[in-house]
Amino acid sequence: MARLVYHTPIKSLLSLTPSEEEYLECIYRLEEEVDGKVKVNELAKHLGIKDPSVVGMLRKLKTKGCITYDRSGVKLTKLGKKNGWGIVRRHELAERLLSDVFKHDLAGIHEHACEFEHVLDDELVDKIESQLGRPETCPHGYPIPTSNGRTNALKGKALTDFGEGEETEVLVIPEDKGCVERLLSLNVLPGSKVKVIEKLPRGAILLQCGKSQIALSRDIATRIKVGSPRHRHRGKP
Repeated sequence: MARLVYHTPIKSLLSLTPSEEEYLECIYRLEEEVDGKVKVNELAKHLGIKDPSVVGMLRKLKTKGCITYDRSGVKLTKLGKKNGWGIVRRHELAERLLSDVFKHDLAGIHEHACEFEHVLDDELVDKIESQLGRPETCPHGYPIPTSNGRTNALKGKALTDFGEGEETEVLVIPEDKGCVERLLSLNVLPGSKVKVIEKLPRGAILLQCGKSQIALSRDIATRIKVGSPRHRHRGKP
């Protein structure tokens, strides 16, 4: 009698710790922004961890088949990318749930979503997506991967790339609490129309946003993506 063999999906065979998932999520996001491999020092900067600790984790992820890694940088394998977009999808839909349903303050949803993303399974995430009306972006403007891994490219340029007198629209803002609190107070959010008034010393920028003129540091301005809107959030209000 022939024996039936049931193949478990690759994703369920891979056991990842929350820390490993955080790394794959960060690498996935950075790969969306750069052309080529992700530099170790750039990964360390985004994670807020020193280079030697990052290298130790990368060795573990390489052993698990999630990344290729050498001195030139890091790149996700097919397996790593599959897990990476799954983590990003869970995180960003958790942010939408917290923002749209529970009306949680925008400045705090990123940290809470970092906890939710490690406990949600794919079936529950699909239900959350359907209940929210299949939103295309998270509250910070990042595109949400679909259940099959497709995602709209993160378009737009850094705000610092625009010259004096140019007008544009905010597409994406940083997720960390300090930046969001600062931008909330200035009403610089995805969908906001801004005009570059003046390039200030040390890379700071003076902007016109609504009826107000505001100044942003280079650190924040480089992390704000602006340009023509690629799509709108279509989820439930």
